[in-house]
Order: sequence, then C-alpha cells, then structure tokens
Amino acid sequence: MLKMTRMIRLVGPIILVILLVFCLSTSFAADKEYEIYLLNVGMNNPYYIGIMKGAVVASREYPNINLVNLDGREDTGYQASQMLAAIAKGVDAILLDPITSDALVPAAKNAKAKGVPVFCTDRDISDASLRIAAVGSNQRLIGNVNAEYVVKFLEKKGFKKPWQIVILEGTAGALANTERTGGWYDILNPLIKNGDVEIVADVPADWAREPALRVMSQILVKTKDIDVVIASNDEIVAGAISALKAAGLEPGKDVYLTGVDVSQVGIDLIKKGEQLSSVCHQAWLQGYWGYKIAAEYLLEGKVPPKDKFENNYIITPIFMVDQDNVDELSGPFGEPADPSKAPSLPY
Repeated sequence: MLKMTRMIRLVGPIILVILLVFCLSTSFAADKEYEIYLLNVGMNNPYYIGIMKGAVVASREYPNINLVNLDGREDTGYQASQMLAAIAKGVDAILLDPITSDALVPAAKNAKAKGVPVFCTDRDISDASLRIAAVGSNQRLIGNVNAEYVVKFLEKKGFKKPWQIVILEGTAGALANTERTGGWYDILNPLIKNGDVEIVADVPADWAREPALRVMSQILVKTKDIDVVIASNDEIVAGAISALKAAGLEPGKDVYLTGVDVSQVGIDLIKKGEQLSSVCHQAWLQGYWGYKIAAEYLLEGKVPPKDKFENNYIITPIFMVDQDNVDELSGPFGEPADPSKAPSLPY
C-alpha cells in the first residue's frame, strides 16, 4: 500500500503535466486561423454567384477559417495563375470550380506536391487523385432528365414527327458541357435513328445570353421550323428568347425552351410562360457543402467515406422545375429561404 501511495505521488504530477500539455495544444489548435480560397469560374454568371453565396453562408459556421473568393474571369490561364499564387502564399486549402477539367491539373499537381489540399465544387478535375473530395452534379444525368422531360412533353402535346430540336450547348471542351450534351443524346439518339427527331442545329453558346442571342439568330435565318430549344443553362434560354422575339416567334407558344440551373432568370421566365422548364441541381448547396467539406477536413480530418461516395464525389439532388412547381421554390439554385436549415453533409 505504501509503495502504491509513493507511485501515485510520483506518477500523479507527470499525468497532470501531460493533461495540461494536451489541453493547451487542443486550445491552440482550436484557436488557429485558417484560410480557404474559393477559385470561382467567374462572377458574370448567376450560377457561380449561387455557389459563392452557399460558400459564404457555410463560412459563418467556422469563425477561425477565412474565406477568400477569387473571380476566374472564365479564363483557364488566369485561374491557373490564381491557384499557383495561392499555393505559393501557403493557403491552407483550395476550393476549386475548374473552368475545364484538364486546365487546372498541372496546378493541382503543384498543390499536392506542396501539401495544399484541393477540393472541387460544381465541376471536377480530370485527375481525381489530385483532390481530396468533390461535390457537384451528375452532368450526364442532368442531360438525361432534361431530354426525358422534353420527349414526354412533345408526346403529351401531340407534336407532329419528326420533332425539330435545336441544341444550344455551353462552352465547348468544358466537362460539364460535354457530359450534359452526352446525356441529351443518350435519350435523343434512338429517336433520331428512328426518324422521330431531327436536330436542326447543335452549337455552343458559351453559357451566356449574348452568344446565345447571336447563334440563335443565325439559326433562325435558315429556318423557323423549330419545336423545342434545349439549352445548357437559363442564361442561354434568355438569349434564345430574345432572338425568337426579334424573328416574330412567341416563346412558349411557337417554340418551347428548356434550360438548366433554375436561376432567378429561369424562374421568372417559367412564371411568365416563356420558358417551359429548367433542371435544378443546386449550385447554392454545392458551394455550401463544398466549403464545409474543406473546413471539416482542415479542422477534423474528415473526408466523405469511399464506400458511400465513389471517388469521394458527392452528387447534389436533381429535379425538374416547371409551372407546376415553380412557386414552391424558396430561391434560385435551390437556395433555402432559411439558410440555417440548409441540409447537412450526407456523411
């Protein structure tokens, strides 16, 4: 018993010192300041602003992490230089929305070599081994869902076959565009082969109104025999609508248009009856979840479980919006009316 008492007297202070050191180190870790850079595609498109808004809301949950948002100006070279500068500065993490899937691979390799964790939102880079995790859309599924909706609409309305369809793509070479377009053709190709669908034109419109107005005007010079315009986002729909009106056609009556994103522009056009529908894949949630994934990795080392998310890639839910449900939306891009009730990470 005496030996035990002496041992406690000897070991007790040592344990106390260890506990004190642990508590102090934990306190210092909690107080450490971090910095996450969000490398956005650009600030001239509402979709990317939706992603930024989601990240900003998430950042309020982590007071010791500073969010820096950078405008990539939709220039791959400029975005790559931003990423390299962030790495050289010693940023703690990078949340990347790559303009194209391949252009940022060299910069991502540099980040990995320097020990800077990279996360992707909205779009992924082509080499998934260079980032920790990603959140975004299943772009091919977006195309599938959109084209299926169009086919059902044309069948229900009894349009004469072959259906005349114009496809207005996003930016040529962008992974989101390539996959989304492939998704449309998954559904349309059998109908094209059977002679039920004719593709009047398939041209890129660079995700924006002005190029969409220009290319749609050029198409209308050649023909006005068009049933549906399938556009890669709502901004393209808005540009195509301007071209249709200038050509004396009434959108939503003479020609129907469907887009992607459910931006405020798309919501307004659907409510007016000028746009038929749009696909919601939740930009706001992608920004919100993307930032939380990066923050929780920095603070706790958490990553999406690979047995639940292949390649550590989380897909946000996808659904169609038209006049039947547009009034149920609380905001564009799936933005919740009360951000405090935003869905938590699914792991």
